[in-house]
Amino acid sequence: MSLSNRQFLFLPGSTRRQGNSEQLARLAADHLPTGAEQRWLNLLDYPLPDFVDRRHGDSYPPPEGNAQVLLEATLQATDLVLAMPLYWYTMPVPTKQYLDYWSAWMRVPDLDFRARMAGKTFWAIVVSSGERAEAQPLADTLRLSANYMHMSWGGLLFGNGSRPGDILLDSKALMEAQTFFTANGPTAH
Repeated sequence: MSLSNRQFLFLPGSTRRQGNSEQLARLAADHLPTGAEQRWLNLLDYPLPDFVDRRHGDSYPPPEGNAQVLLEATLQATDLVLAMPLYWYTMPVPTKQYLDYWSAWMRVPDLDFRARMAGKTFWAIVVSSGERAEAQPLADTLRLSANYMHMSWGGLLFGNGSRPGDILLDSKALMEAQTFFTANGPTAH
């Protein structure tokens, strides 16, 4: 499927609105081919209750409220793009909470979440004040998650910044954003 026929779901997951990671994601999205659909859902606007692991006891109820909105958007997309800062070498709470809910959605009767995720492409756009190597544990986590879900891994776009707007000073990241979705063809699970 060409990029122009795809549906990209961008999920900014920072605890800061319109931060560096979201800015970099929007710059990358500006270079998607004509016809590629974009949907943006900031995870701060769709807070989820604390995730409770019920795998060995109660079953998971069908999602409702914000969980239902995120589930439906996730299933409609062909490409999922997490945009986040690097927090302690991993992802911020809103993003982690969203991914934890995948565990529940895999166990909702008749939802077939994992099977319906197979073949989608998973991408990440991460900004940190540190070095690219510090994002490798997060990149590995997301790549392994894609593999587990039988999704393709699109890759991780890394930018450097701390204060709001710093990403606009990272010329390397700005250049890579222009071709991130086209130069980094997804790798199969």
